[in-house]
Amino acid sequence: MKHILLVDDVSTNLKCEGMILQDIYKVTMLKAGEEAIEYLKTTIPDLMILDIRMKNMDGYEVMEHMNGNPATANIPVMLLTADYKQESRARGIALGAIDFITKPVDPQTLLDRVAAVWETEE
Repeated sequence: MKHILLVDDVSTNLKCEGMILQDIYKVTMLKAGEEAIEYLKTTIPDLMILDIRMKNMDGYEVMEHMNGNPATANIPVMLLTADYKQESRARGIALGAIDFITKPVDPQTLLDRVAAVWETEE
């Protein structure tokens, strides 16, 4: 079973995203970028779904940290945000994000985008 790490500082969002994915994937949910960095020291998920706007350490900073570590640099990352600005998308893609999903999250869109990550493996 594929393992997805969800990182979002809003509990309601985290629970909703987790509920959408938990029947198909193993899901770990964390509420802060710093927690994600700590978690990645011991566990490498198959995919990270990362909120951009979080307190203390935002999603971009998490990605910069991941990119600087060979053990985490190749983890696929989908960015999740309420920000519709093209600059935000461009920055995320420049940091290596494989997808960019806007909130509020449509359940079927999230499932389809996550499934697409592994379609090439089949």
